[in-house]
Amino acid sequence: MTFRQLEAFLLAARLGTVAAAAVALGISQSGLSRLISELEKNLGFDLFARSGRGLQLTSQGRAFLREVERNFRGVETLQSAAKQILRGQKQRIRIACLPTLSIALLPGSLKRFHTRHPDVAVELETASYSEALALLADRQVDLAITFEAPPTAGLTIQPFAEAAYVFAAHESHPLTDRKSVTAEDLRGTPLIGVIPNRWYDATEAEEERDKLEQTSDHWLFCHTSTTRYACVAAGLAATLGEPFASPLFAPLGVVVRPFVPRLAIRYSVILPEDSATVPETMDFRSALTDELVSFAESHRLDISIG
Repeated sequence: MTFRQLEAFLLAARLGTVAAAAVALGISQSGLSRLISELEKNLGFDLFARSGRGLQLTSQGRAFLREVERNFRGVETLQSAAKQILRGQKQRIRIACLPTLSIALLPGSLKRFHTRHPDVAVELETASYSEALALLADRQVDLAITFEAPPTAGLTIQPFAEAAYVFAAHESHPLTDRKSVTAEDLRGTPLIGVIPNRWYDATEAEEERDKLEQTSDHWLFCHTSTTRYACVAAGLAATLGEPFASPLFAPLGVVVRPFVPRLAIRYSVILPEDSATVPETMDFRSALTDELVSFAESHRLDISIG
């Protein structure tokens, strides 16, 4: 199996015909067909079902294409980096971040970082937990700000923050008159649940989790924190959730109260092992921590470092 064979297969799959792929690769059609045939012989299965309608991937061909594309992303990234270096473009740091944190913390963090490194460009990718891990695995980002993750080979996982869940409701909700809210207070209260009806990202005891689900009335479910807060602002129901999005919705009448007993959600900064000591990465991590402290203090939220 050679790089040239893989390149021929990738172009043929993307463009759909031998003729177009041959032009893109700068070789004859017979030469491209030969490369693909040699690759199929090496693999032991057909990649394409030949027909008069062009090239159609077989099921095995589709599965193999996904792996080829995943590995080629690293090559394409290197090619892009080389072009940027040749043109004298800025050094670049690529960041994946949870949607809520990208709104609550990233703008201030980036302002601090840019002051220290005005010559460094930043690429932002909003990503869920699983998406962030996939981007890290493919070396598409240099660091990810996401939920706490288990030890993973090749990755450095740095505890970043621990935040206490809050009860969030519209200001007209009767429970907003309380200084804090308990699970017993929620008995019969309509709550926006997390799909699939689990507080999957909290670290509370199992019995407390069961109590929450038994006493609350769920009729609306969604994963995205900002969407839950938007529904709260519309008066659809209350919710238990992370606190980072709460200041964004305060002008819309959303009020938050501490939930007792304290339920914690933990976040991490995750980097490839060989990126953990890069000066720019370390400085961004420092800027992010400074912004976290400022955010928690200014909004009086129960959020701690690490």
